[in-house]
Amino acid sequence: MISSLKKITCKPNQNCIQGQKKVKVSVYYEALCPDSKFFISFQLVPVFDKLKDSLIVDLVPYGKAQTFIDDEGKIEFRCQHEHVECAANKIHACVINQVEDAESQLKYIACMIANNIVPDSAGEECGKELNIDFAPIRKCAVEQQGSLLLKKYGERTHALIPKLRFVPTIELNGSQDFETQAAILKNLFKAVCEVFHTKPSKCVDV
Repeated sequence: MISSLKKITCKPNQNCIQGQKKVKVSVYYEALCPDSKFFISFQLVPVFDKLKDSLIVDLVPYGKAQTFIDDEGKIEFRCQHEHVECAANKIHACVINQVEDAESQLKYIACMIANNIVPDSAGEECGKELNIDFAPIRKCAVEQQGSLLLKKYGERTHALIPKLRFVPTIELNGSQDFETQAAILKNLFKAVCEVFHTKPSKCVDV
């Protein structure tokens, strides 16, 4: 049971789906992390496909990176999987910033994380596949905006309580219970369904 996580109830005038609020799934991940790739591809995407009307997906690309600001105010990053991951993280941050449709955004990130070894090429190919123009995303990633976005995600990641120990780390409705992370990573669908006060129909038998 994920009993220590925040269950949700639906009050008047709130954005409710069949009597329950949406569950917010926040994913703190890295673009080149194999465990992040597995979770997004084989847990998050399938769960979103089942419960998309009842979920808010909140993607935070940063992980165990570090942010540095030099004497001239230039923002630099050191990433766990070297400079390629920093470049990929920036592209992911710009996709999240510019692709507003939740399903398209998740599909773009899932497509990229399947093969981020050459982030620029992956971004372009995934854009073509999803009929999304990669040019403004690339422009964002190579300019100051990409660095500012990634810095913001770094601040969110460093502010996690408890602190990030494993990538990916998952929050459900803003709550991160370290003891249940393994269960969430293994079966996100079950974990999400347990958070609802009134379960969606697809969760009833879970």
